[in-house]
Amino acid sequence: MISPPRVRRAAVRRTGRGPEYLYGGPMLRPFRLAFGLSPVIEVLEAARQKVEPLLEAAGIPRFALEEPSYRITYQQEFAFIRLALGRLKLPHAGLEVGQRYHLALFGVLGLAASCAPTMRELFRCVPTYPALAWGCIEEAVWRDGDDEYVAFYENAEVGDLASFFVERDTTALLALFRQTLGASLTPLVVHFRHPAPADLKPYTAFFGCDVRFGAELNHIRFPRAVWDAAPPQANAMSFRFFSNQCHRLTAVIEEPLSYVDVVRSRLRAATPVPSLMELVTELHLTKRTLQRRLDDEGTSFSALLNEIRRERAGELMGRGDLKQSEIAWRLGFEDASAFSRAFKGWTGQPPRASKAAPPRPRRAARRAQDD
Repeated sequence: MISPPRVRRAAVRRTGRGPEYLYGGPMLRPFRLAFGLSPVIEVLEAARQKVEPLLEAAGIPRFALEEPSYRITYQQEFAFIRLALGRLKLPHAGLEVGQRYHLALFGVLGLAASCAPTMRELFRCVPTYPALAWGCIEEAVWRDGDDEYVAFYENAEVGDLASFFVERDTTALLALFRQTLGASLTPLVVHFRHPAPADLKPYTAFFGCDVRFGAELNHIRFPRAVWDAAPPQANAMSFRFFSNQCHRLTAVIEEPLSYVDVVRSRLRAATPVPSLMELVTELHLTKRTLQRRLDDEGTSFSALLNEIRRERAGELMGRGDLKQSEIAWRLGFEDASAFSRAFKGWTGQPPRASKAAPPRPRRAARRAQDD
């Protein structure tokens, strides 16, 4: 089935009339960053709804929301959102969730967008890097005389969630524009294809313009001058740099999640280094589940713990201002004796000998002395 934007573009080419297509494309991808669920979770928590049962029902571990590299399938996301909407029972849930979006939420993509030369290029980052943007429906930007508008096209995959995603994405777009250009920014019109809810006040209060339901096309329209405006942080060099990072990160997202990388990053970042039980509690996993995941990847928690402790021990010993008991605590050992035994196993000598050994002079320094 040909998507609406492509149909419309063909008609424009044939007749030479009508709006001019600028850019856009399908947004749905097989895998998504789990962190993208955070706006929905914020609304759930504000309504005092428990999140964990919904995540579990959708097959999403709780730690996935705190792990920047954790991917979920779009089917898992849809399952979670359906459960969330069932709990919230808000006719305007898309409007509530969309207002929770901000550029910082998008990570590197948000950095790239904030440095874009114009608002047109800021929004263009979204369809350019869909894997980083959490979109689910097709988006296209059109120029119509002195105005430009973003059209949203429902796709078969979203099914009964179509109106939610249309409202969420329309709201999020305006929220991002207002954060960039000022809270007083108001679109010319906002149109939705789905039927009007019983209460229109939340929509008119947020959008501040004519909001129509039962329209022919989902879209939000701004004067062309808004699209030409430069974000406060516009910077061509930064825009190119962060755009390149977006390109590289998009390729990484297609790779499967590594629990080895997750454990390594947690062991490196925490002080003191956590035990197995402390880590599984933090990750909202069972001890058996984590051990099985690591075994599937050819390693174990004890091997990773030993690796990171040795790595961090070298860094801490090199500082020269820490006592052995302090280093032992930071590395998660019960006492200095346990650390000393481990260190001797790694290096063949006790920590004191390693710390007392004077640094070997560099060759260049020795040559200078000889001269």
